Amino acid sequence: MSDRTRIVVTGLGAVTPFGSGVPQFWDGIVSGHSAIREMENDHWQQWVPAAAQISDFNPSDYLTRKQIQNTDRFTQFGLVAAMEAFRDAGWKDGHSLHKDYSEDRIGISIGCAFGGVQTLEEGSARISSGRSTRVGARLVPKMIPNAAGAAIAKYFQCHGPVMTYATACASSANAIGEASYWLRLDEADMVLAGGAECLFSPVILAGLRDSGAIATIGPEDMSQWSRPFDKQRAGMVMGEGAAMIVLEKLEHAKARGARIYAELIGYGSSNDAYHETAPDPKGRGAALAMRRAIKSAGIEAKDIDYINAHATATPTGDIAESIALREIFGSHLDNIPVSSIKGSIGHMLGTAGAIESIACIKAMNTSTLPPTLNCDDKEEFAPRDVVPNHSRTSRISRALSNSFGFGGQNGVLIWKNAESIDKNNLL
Repeated sequence: MSDRTRIVVTGLGAVTPFGSGVPQFWDGIVSGHSAIREMENDHWQQWVPAAAQISDFNPSDYLTRKQIQNTDRFTQFGLVAAMEAFRDAGWKDGHSLHKDYSEDRIGISIGCAFGGVQTLEEGSARISSGRSTRVGARLVPKMIPNAAGAAIAKYFQCHGPVMTYATACASSANAIGEASYWLRLDEADMVLAGGAECLFSPVILAGLRDSGAIATIGPEDMSQWSRPFDKQRAGMVMGEGAAMIVLEKLEHAKARGARIYAELIGYGSSNDAYHETAPDPKGRGAALAMRRAIKSAGIEAKDIDYINAHATATPTGDIAESIALREIFGSHLDNIPVSSIKGSIGHMLGTAGAIESIACIKAMNTSTLPPTLNCDDKEEFAPRDVVPNHSRTSRISRALSNSFGFGGQNGVLIWKNAESIDKNNLL
């Protein structure tokens, strides 16, 4: 709204199944490629046959030996994505932002559904097998959900608020939205916000399979297993990775000559209060979060011209979201492109809201709509235009990003093109 502090994006960072870096991620999804393939771990295939894994990530390319020893894989992803995002925002030597910002005024807001499950599982296996009665002094600080946020704060010496939001698949959307309050309440001048997640462990995989969320069948070509809005969808395909966004007050960003990617204008959250895993079939909670985001942005539904759907390819989830979209946008939904990038990178769970926000921002910056892969036979309930299988050119002024998770958690973000701020600061 016009009477509030304006918040802009000045840095982006990501580690995704397409590799390390935002350019690799964006090139991968707009080219119509899928990072989904057969699960690399033979033992884990019994629970999850297909996955979007990061196969070429070598933490020693970015981190010291000690940092690697003291961190779980999800924290390593988070650190690398944070390095890219801060560097992109102008933090080239570890001090160049501190001259513009007090380290006490830089916050970290991270979304993560579980934390270091691989570390926890390894420790549990040591104890239960009788191989040892010890797990090491670093097990707890490596596996707690706030490990990534703490490690990032330590690395960059950020002494502002550091919080972790564990709201399932809405985690990083909520982390970004809640971070906006810190800026508007003058608790911080800059916040690194996003998510980090790696849930490839037997117990988590078995649990997701038994909940009915995971696709266990699909076409012979496993790259086609994630099928948002398609009649043949059979569940989500898991991904892993991290995505970070640097948020700061507009006046501060302009004062230091920062490049501005986009403006965060709306945020809404809600809870279905319906079921532990299934969404409200009428989409009431999702609609409420969208309605709140639109109200907070000070706009009308018709002002949205692109929607990045949560759409995980679960039979119930896609329907509930489509019903909620129709409730909010009415017949105007037929004029709005709606796509899901989960056909390309799978569902990154706690990272989903952040990586999909980056997709929205890149879509606005490049006037390119990312496609919904594998939607060959669209369900009748789905939005009319799901940008099927191929990206296309389209100018976008305002983009809405949906994130919905287990426990009925809902988080919705609205992004605005930076052109209205200052054309000289555009990408």
